[in-house]
Amino acid sequence: MSDHEDQMMEAAAHRLTTIYGGLVACCAQLPLPISLPTGLVSNLEMVPAVRRIEQLAEEQPMPEIQQSALYTGAVLWLAAVDLYRLLIEEDYVEARAAGLMGVLMVARDAINDLGTWLLEQSS
Repeated sequence: MSDHEDQMMEAAAHRLTTIYGGLVACCAQLPLPISLPTGLVSNLEMVPAVRRIEQLAEEQPMPEIQQSALYTGAVLWLAAVDLYRLLIEEDYVEARAAGLMGVLMVARDAINDLGTWLLEQSS
């Protein structure tokens, strides 16, 4: 891989981890908290946990827009993991890497919106 490709993969891995941390923080504050693995966590632990979020989002007693933000953040994080895996297992494709970063931006925004709402509820 070139330096640019290495930098993109490092940035993507960092953002996947950071956004997962946002999911952990939000899920702990949900009306019906969802506990996620924390600490040094592998994809083998994170992916099933985030799939569980996606399955439980509709059951949260909160407005539909917040349920949607939770669902969107989880589903797009999972999509980003799939794209990341493709970048590792297949040849690096710039468009795929750019798509991964775009998907992560939307996931991050959804989780940030949910986190803001959750903070407002606790005040």
